[in-house]
Amino acid sequence: MKKIFTPLFFFFFITAVQAQMVRYTLQQSFTKTQLDSFLQTTGFSLPIAPQYDIDIYQVIYKTPYKHIDSLVNASGIVVFPKNTVCPSGLGCYTHGTFTRRDQCPSYNGPERPIGFFFAGLGGVVTAMPDELGLGDCDSSVIIHPYVNAFHTGYAAVNLMRAARQLADTLHVTLSGEVLLTGYSQGGYSTMAVARLIQEHLSNEFNVIGLAPMSGPYDLNVTMVNQMLSTTAYATPSYLPYLLLGYHSVYPQLRQMYPTPSDVFKHPYDSILPPMYYSKQFSTGEIDAYCTPVPRDMIKDSVLNDFINNPNHPLRQILAENDMLGWAPAKPTKIHYCTADEQVTYLNAIRADSAWIANGAPDIQISNGGNLNHGGCVQPSITSAALFLLGKLSQCTGIIQPGAFSFSVYPNPASKQIAVSVEEGKFELHIYNINGQEIVSQSVTESVTFINVSSLSAGVYTVVLQNNEGQKAHRNLFIQ
Repeated sequence: MKKIFTPLFFFFFITAVQAQMVRYTLQQSFTKTQLDSFLQTTGFSLPIAPQYDIDIYQVIYKTPYKHIDSLVNASGIVVFPKNTVCPSGLGCYTHGTFTRRDQCPSYNGPERPIGFFFAGLGGVVTAMPDELGLGDCDSSVIIHPYVNAFHTGYAAVNLMRAARQLADTLHVTLSGEVLLTGYSQGGYSTMAVARLIQEHLSNEFNVIGLAPMSGPYDLNVTMVNQMLSTTAYATPSYLPYLLLGYHSVYPQLRQMYPTPSDVFKHPYDSILPPMYYSKQFSTGEIDAYCTPVPRDMIKDSVLNDFINNPNHPLRQILAENDMLGWAPAKPTKIHYCTADEQVTYLNAIRADSAWIANGAPDIQISNGGNLNHGGCVQPSITSAALFLLGKLSQCTGIIQPGAFSFSVYPNPASKQIAVSVEEGKFELHIYNINGQEIVSQSVTESVTFINVSSLSAGVYTVVLQNNEGQKAHRNLFIQ
């Protein structure tokens, strides 16, 4: 089979580009009390109160568009926790599908508070890219390259690089640990970023946990079936977004279909493209101009060629961007809900099976229940936060990397915890986020129960030290 891949993907697999932070602006600040109130009103909260004041910076930075060496300005935010005792982990949250440029994190986008959540609760410096083409992006990016591994991968990686530059400028110490998560399109983006780092940038980014949520990972089968379905779809605007986004960055599609009128039936060929290109309309507003069955907007000749031609350029592009053909090497927790009407849960089920079959060493999968796409957000974010924050180490002045294994459960806890460890004699210490010792006792049994009912809600560190002075640690969440 002849491959029609562009230099875009050749360079994608062999070259990394260093970020160039253009400028940064302090947008907003919250005290712990203000942040707690804000998160309660937005629905992004846990029973644990925020532990840190935060500052939110908008960052303008360079990232590739169409070609690894062709850099454009992109935007995002970086949320910094203040007055942390421990070096901070670096997190990246990638957002869901938006078509309006001002729905992204740099503006008052609906997912912006999630970055506040991770920074204020877990002390994680949190980067949130606006996704290329949205926010304060270079005007040459006429439309966001939707569900595109190259662009979303580098947009996130380069914002994290810019976040490190900004951390140096602000004299913030980073631990080197990296957490990746995102919802919906952001769930897909999480895995695109993870794949890029694992295959090419593992010496630069120490990823310790992945939490993709409700993402369209299986483009080749699940999402193609969705596109070809003859039943109504909750968000029909997704298909034109995908096709126009791919058309904007893949020459082989433009060669085959020079204009949108070569793809879309009338009047969709004249109505829809300007709505996407203007970046002033939401997906809901665009949905109103689409047919309930997305395929009904596509010319019959185009549809038939795609169905019958296994070498169709769009099939090759979907295969290039599909997320099932690799295996994440880092601990991964997949989140989904069974009544998701926008991104079917089959994406998560098939991703779980594929990644395990491909050799992934540590995969968990979490069913949030019979909830729709919007209803799945809160339980997924809560589960992802507990999973990811539990992977972080703590202050090097208090603890060293783990020399042996032990477990703490339940976690989160409210009344009592059990500490399970191999046989031997140990000293147990529990520290609060300020590095103050709260509990100290000897451990001589394989399972030791500790009353924690007197501890305030928050994040703690459990440290175990053996007779040789070796230490290991776990995060503990009290609610």
